[in-house]
Amino acid sequence: MSVVRYGGVGEFWGVVERWYGADPVRHTVAMTVLSRLRAVGVAPEGILLVGVHRGGALVGAAFQFGAWPMALSGLPVDTHDEVVEHLIARGESVGGVHGPLEVVESFVERWSRAAGTTVAHSRFERLYQLGELVAPVVSGRARFGTAEDIPLLGRWCDEFSDEALGVDERMPDGAEFARDAIDGGRGAPIWVDGMPVAMAMVTAPVAGMSRIGPVYTAKDHRGNGYGSAVTAAAAVWAAEQGARDVLLFADQGNPVANSIYQRIGFRPVLDAVEAVFAGPNTLGV
Repeated sequence: MSVVRYGGVGEFWGVVERWYGADPVRHTVAMTVLSRLRAVGVAPEGILLVGVHRGGALVGAAFQFGAWPMALSGLPVDTHDEVVEHLIARGESVGGVHGPLEVVESFVERWSRAAGTTVAHSRFERLYQLGELVAPVVSGRARFGTAEDIPLLGRWCDEFSDEALGVDERMPDGAEFARDAIDGGRGAPIWVDGMPVAMAMVTAPVAGMSRIGPVYTAKDHRGNGYGSAVTAAAAVWAAEQGARDVLLFADQGNPVANSIYQRIGFRPVLDAVEAVFAGPNTLGV
């Protein structure tokens, strides 16, 4: 078994496209992130791209971009020892990981032991896939965000990030995230009931798959079904763009969100986790 580090997103994608594309639901994060990185271009020093090969065939893949966690959905458990050994030998730093629960647990055990670090905290999620949409009857209507809505969408992204992740782990600047989403062709439905009250974002289809998120309802307008309504609007948009598989992640610690998504037709697919390592580790990297 050999571990190969690739020098650019285009080269990496040429190797892993079929690997990830064989199951775009499981590999939703990899498919959407790599699609976006290919579109905007990323300097080689800004990303870690790893493939695992056995007998000339690809048997695993993982990548890490900037401060985001390493995406592990395509890295089978039986490759973890070799990948960890490869990363340690080259002084690579892994700030966190994300993927299916059993994959992350295996990698975390090996990385923690080899790097002399521990998990600072974890966030447990559930991946849902839309079956038959049951659109809720809610006051108001959806309209789609444009560049003029970036200040509003950005503020809501920041508020979502603070609530869901905490101030110390928040996503990049909300306005920047919203601008990238609009410019990158994402759908951004805004639910309006006299005034804007909720938003969702949804990726354009990649290999027939779109993923919704974040979904956010302004604090003063919760409890009226707006989150369900704007999520349904995002799902309709994705289907109209050609998506066969419409997905979303929900925080397992938020039973309200999980029940809402199931009521409008989303069904659980798998449990996932994001684990963030304490740092610095003993490698001094």
